[in-house]
Amino acid sequence: MSQVLDGVLLEILRQRFQAIVEEMAQVVLHTGHTVFVKFTQDMGASLVTTEGELLAIPQLMGVNIITGQNMRRAIEAISDYQQGDVVISNDPFATGGMVTHLPDVFVWRPVFVGGQLLCFAAAFVHSSDVGGKVPGSVSATNTEIFQEGLRLPPLKLYRAGVLNEDIKSIFLANCRIPEQNWGDVTAMLSALDIAEVRMNELVNRYGSELVCAGIVGVLDYAERQVRAIIRELPNGKRVFWDYMEGDQFGWPPIRIKLTMDVRDDEIFCDFAGTEIEVRGAFNLPTFNMAGHYMLVVAFVNLFRTLNRNLPSNSGVVRPLHTYSPVGTLLNPEYPAAVGVRGATMYRVIDVAMATLGMARPDIVPAAGGGMTAIVLLSARDATSGKPKVSVLQPLNGGGGGRQGLDGTNATSSQGGWLRNIPNEKLEADMPVLIRKYALRPDSGGAGRFRGGHGVVFEFTVLAPSTTITARGMERYRFAPWGRDGGSHGAVGATLVKAVRDPQPLSVGKIDTLEVGPGDTVTYLTQGGGGLGDPLLRDVESVRADVDSGLLGVETATSSYGVVFTGGMIDPIATEAARRSIRDEREPLASYDFGPQRREYEALWPEELQSAITEMVLSQPRSWRAFYKDRLIEEIETRHLAGDRVSSTELPRLLAAIQQGSSVTSTGVAAAIEPQQEGKGVV
Repeated sequence: MSQVLDGVLLEILRQRFQAIVEEMAQVVLHTGHTVFVKFTQDMGASLVTTEGELLAIPQLMGVNIITGQNMRRAIEAISDYQQGDVVISNDPFATGGMVTHLPDVFVWRPVFVGGQLLCFAAAFVHSSDVGGKVPGSVSATNTEIFQEGLRLPPLKLYRAGVLNEDIKSIFLANCRIPEQNWGDVTAMLSALDIAEVRMNELVNRYGSELVCAGIVGVLDYAERQVRAIIRELPNGKRVFWDYMEGDQFGWPPIRIKLTMDVRDDEIFCDFAGTEIEVRGAFNLPTFNMAGHYMLVVAFVNLFRTLNRNLPSNSGVVRPLHTYSPVGTLLNPEYPAAVGVRGATMYRVIDVAMATLGMARPDIVPAAGGGMTAIVLLSARDATSGKPKVSVLQPLNGGGGGRQGLDGTNATSSQGGWLRNIPNEKLEADMPVLIRKYALRPDSGGAGRFRGGHGVVFEFTVLAPSTTITARGMERYRFAPWGRDGGSHGAVGATLVKAVRDPQPLSVGKIDTLEVGPGDTVTYLTQGGGGLGDPLLRDVESVRADVDSGLLGVETATSSYGVVFTGGMIDPIATEAARRSIRDEREPLASYDFGPQRREYEALWPEELQSAITEMVLSQPRSWRAFYKDRLIEEIETRHLAGDRVSSTELPRLLAAIQQGSSVTSTGVAAAIEPQQEGKGVV
């Protein structure tokens, strides 16, 4: 009887913890000032153990991927917590990867009960601007974190209940929209107040001993549930890699490689072979934090799919172990730029989903759009002349085809937690006219279960000297892959029509774009990959897509073998068309990556890419990018001459480059030695 009672009490406390964080999130949502908080809901709240584990996070609103966002190093940055303290930080390097880019502003406070430190309450918002060289603070062209805006290491914004006006002044003096930013901060402070009140009420009702036991218990319970799920997965290693494109800056593709190893009730994720950190803002600072939340999103999604009642806390990631070599894209060194780390996270999700798909092909979908581009507009207020900065939309692609279901339209598991902003609100706040916000026809990859459709977002600018940024634009070259015979989805595109131009111009990815009154910008986001043989798709589903205007008649015939005559399906012609396609096509592949990736990997096979990364990573940090660039130039020259370079030739090529750069082998060795000592888990 006592065991049942213990279980009941544990569930009661779990639900009480959950109710507190949901209320905290409601406070931030309804009292925040920027649209990125009020509508997009790029914010979060949590209760945190004294060791830094999240014991509860909201599921009904806000960013719910923060399971596993360990705050230990951030909490330990302050040595003397007192009643009424509030700490603020947005510094990835000072918090050991809790913060991952500067716009994420965190606040946390200790919750004392009867003089005892019970836990911490925390909240964060994505600030629409924290300074830096571009409006919105995030530019892929930044090469070091100093360019990305104001950086606050963990500092006491409130000390024993008294506001530090100096910190507030510095914070507000270094952003373009100070009043709105402070409004978002005060919303978070209100949420922390609520958490303290509710936790005290909880202790008054159940006693501190029972509440402390509940804190430990809910984390242990979540861990046990996840370990039971992992034990059902087949043991063994699965390897997959995918690319960020880099072509916007003249870079070669940036590879992310994962070896997933399932061992009984634990999963080990080794990202060795992933590209070295880049001279841009795509680096993702994880500091090899165990189960870093931005590396394990796909795994947490799988666990929640298999157990819908799984608690929302850090116990979920305890059986997950992640490793990325120091100096690589997923574990960069100070002072690397990190602003567009979200684009990298989405590709990590794709790679992890693929390895999970090898273990559980019955439930894992094809690739989704693989991108969330945050479109942001900056202009001057027509009356005051002050800067106005606002997110227009977070743009997602379609989801991948699923077992028994088509992919979701206009969103996917990669970025589905970000909500759209009402067009009417945008037009009221900013000098734009939204002309179209609709699904993109013919964008989902063909399959028995087709990929979800992307989005068409088109707007006209109504003010002079307007700047548009769009961070995180990816999948413009390498398509979202189809699976088990399904076709890849459509890649993205950006069109700009100047007021005097007769036709729009395709501009690809943008970093910053200067436009004026009457100029129209159109974004076309990616479609998800298809799942399964398209010739097995139900003909009525094909007809429904054609009737909706989302699938062209010609595409219905070429991709699905469904023939329309006079607006109606011709069953005899359809049977003949499907038989003809089946007889003439190549055998179906496990993955359809699209022609661009196939062509690239024909020139740059996996063995060569891995060897280049390993060799370059062994060099002194300041020389790595230089050596890599020179190696690639040499290999490309050989490619143009019709020659191919094997991995065994790389040491000789590197030695020649070093000799030509006047670098002695002694100098290189001396510089390498301390770097080698720093490798491994930070």
